[in-house]
Amino acid sequence: MKKFLASALATIITVLCLTPCAAAATYRPSFEPSAQGVYMVNLDSNMVIYEKNAQAPVQPGSLAQLMTVILALEKVPNLASKTGEMKSYMQDEMYNRRIALGGKLRLGGLLRGDTVTLDKLLYAVMLPGANDAALMIADTVGDGSVPYFVEMMNQRAQELGALHTRFASPHGLPDPDATTTAYDMAIIAKHAMSLEGFDKLVSVSTYNGGPLPRIARLDWNTTNQFLRGTSEFYNPAITCVKESYIAGSTLGNSMVALAKKDGYTYLVSAMGCTGADAAGNDISMTAAFYESTRLFSWAFDTFRVKTLLEKGKSFEEIKLKLCWGKDFLRLMSADSFTALIPDAIESSSVQYELMLPNYVEAPIEKGQLVGEVKLILADEVIGRVGVVSAEAVEASHILMLREKLLSMTRTFWFKFIVVLLLVLVIMYVGMTILRNHTRRRYGGWKRKS
Repeated sequence: MKKFLASALATIITVLCLTPCAAAATYRPSFEPSAQGVYMVNLDSNMVIYEKNAQAPVQPGSLAQLMTVILALEKVPNLASKTGEMKSYMQDEMYNRRIALGGKLRLGGLLRGDTVTLDKLLYAVMLPGANDAALMIADTVGDGSVPYFVEMMNQRAQELGALHTRFASPHGLPDPDATTTAYDMAIIAKHAMSLEGFDKLVSVSTYNGGPLPRIARLDWNTTNQFLRGTSEFYNPAITCVKESYIAGSTLGNSMVALAKKDGYTYLVSAMGCTGADAAGNDISMTAAFYESTRLFSWAFDTFRVKTLLEKGKSFEEIKLKLCWGKDFLRLMSADSFTALIPDAIESSSVQYELMLPNYVEAPIEKGQLVGEVKLILADEVIGRVGVVSAEAVEASHILMLREKLLSMTRTFWFKFIVVLLLVLVIMYVGMTILRNHTRRRYGGWKRKS
């Protein structure tokens, strides 16, 4: 049992090494993204690679539709059996919104009275970012109440840990009451990607929504430039989890994207991207694609997973007690340690700081946890690994008995009993002296009489 607990503790300490590497997080790219907020993380190690105003409040824009899709996937067991209807109030809202934004609005081509199953509406939301389809989903999942559905969106955001997010609508059209952060949107996107069926929604560039009574075929095409073969941003290694651009607004182009290459996986949340590319061309509509591509390229070119500590590495010895003829115990690392660090940094740059007690007592089993070693890079602790005994050591029974006796003398009750006995002895001696003195005094008086 003792050996099992020691092994478990060593494993726990080793797992603690997977905390984000501050040294890597401060290794910044040579360019400054135009985004209002950026949060970039390596999903293999959960290591933060880059941040820029990651906790600053921004409007979510169409990224709010991501939560709409999440609730539909979580709340409706069979999406193909549930139907949404385009109601009059929805069409009126879309008309008023389009006027307010100068006549430009992402829609799914749905009109009053149209009924479409939720599984198809999800593609309308995820591919062209159809605001009318988002309303239809909210109305259906929210039992006929969009405000109630928005409450569900906000409650789910809090449950997921997106504590600085508040949605005002299921479609995300400009609203001063809506707010989120680059960090929060990364949390929401990571959860969306864990849901069954979500990967299909982000892997197609076009979808046939089927016939309606008034139209033979309703097609939805993606706004995801990474999937469009004719786009300058086409890149099969990058998955656009969700993109947002609202014409006529000042929200800019926002995106959460995922990239996989050479065994590495990165997630980028870039909010409110604007401006021009390196050639000075206006890229307001695709700024998030441009910035995400640059950040992914920088990460893949810069970071590598390196082994910074080998399992079984020997460390300095520690003082040993209760062992006859042996005064020191050999130590070694409980496990290896790997981390994502800039490729330019050599593994030899890592420093070790041992955290050990002043001594250990026999008996000791081989592999028993003794302490830990901190791995330090650029004055930052990047991980911790357990330090264990490199050998088994038996205890001396004579020394153990002596130690037990000595330890007994250091207890409160032992000291109390010693003091009590001492007091009793003093009292006894005092009473004896007093009794003898009394006898001599009165005994001498009687003889004189």
